[in-house]
Amino acid sequence: MSACGAVVGGVSLDNIDIATQAVIQGVVTVGAAPANLGYVRLLDRNDEFVAEMPVSKLGEFRFFAAAGDWTIVTLVPGATKRTPTTAELGKIVD
Repeated sequence: MSACGAVVGGVSLDNIDIATQAVIQGVVTVGAAPANLGYVRLLDRNDEFVAEMPVSKLGEFRFFAAAGDWTIVTLVPGATKRTPTTAELGKIVD
């Protein structure tokens, strides 16, 4: 089964002014291991598609989103998971 979770310390945000951004990030895992194959989708509050990106080799993903309610959908071989979240300017959601 897949899950959205944060790496200890998070994914590097060097050179990014967090005060002006709403960041949704994490690591997709299968069991206890990072998923190295798959996609993450960002859906708005109406469940409409906004963006999609492949996970990194370490299962990492990051979206810069407007403040508000979102749903993260993880798509990895054999598993799909929906995770509701709320983004806020100046905050990082892991």
